[in-house]
Amino acid sequence: MKLIIEETTEKMSESAMQIVLGEMMQDKQVNISLTSGRSPEKMYEMMVPAIKGKAKYKDVQYWLFDENPYDGDEYGPNWYDMQKMIFGPAEIEDERVHHLTRENYTEYDEQVRRAGGIDVMVIGLGWDGHFCGNCPRCTPFDSLTYRFLYTDKQKLNPTYKDRPTQPYTYTMGPQSLMRVRRLVMIVNGSEKAEILKRFIEEPINEDVPATILKLHPNLTVIADQDAAALLNPEGYENI
Repeated sequence: MKLIIEETTEKMSESAMQIVLGEMMQDKQVNISLTSGRSPEKMYEMMVPAIKGKAKYKDVQYWLFDENPYDGDEYGPNWYDMQKMIFGPAEIEDERVHHLTRENYTEYDEQVRRAGGIDVMVIGLGWDGHFCGNCPRCTPFDSLTYRFLYTDKQKLNPTYKDRPTQPYTYTMGPQSLMRVRRLVMIVNGSEKAEILKRFIEEPINEDVPATILKLHPNLTVIADQDAAALLNPEGYENI
């Protein structure tokens, strides 16, 4: 694992964007997976003018790694958030965006494999140590893409609020992420300082499921100084 600490969220976002753009410029179909949420907002703000209408990025395919579809709707909040933050502003056609559904989740890993595998994935680190839809005490570490009943997740983790119109979580599991060629985790804000410290310093454990990702052979963690406030980078020579 490589740890990069940037001075600001803007510099963190720029570093992550440069990695993604570098992967996108390969002379082949490139498959990338991007996260929704607060952490990537600045990165997408920078990316949109860099990729909008550019022919060199026309072969890029986008794969969403988790979703919580609404009852009666094919889509969930992640799809809608990504449309708002990057796919819409960058004018990325719907046919280049692949998302998890009730119908395709059992075949999703095979679809990714047939497409050539994911070249780069950008994820966040959740406040409770979750990544994608893989949450504390709810994550099967040996799983590919799977489905989890939300009420079962609440039983294991009572901190989650009721979500009656979104009965299931569909997510790429830890083993799916191990197949990604390059994995980038972005972490920003002082509210993430404690969980980032736990992620880095604790052994692999179910209470902080993101710790499993430290086994990935090509993981880069990029944090701003606020998120890294509790870290001692000099003490991580062997990570």
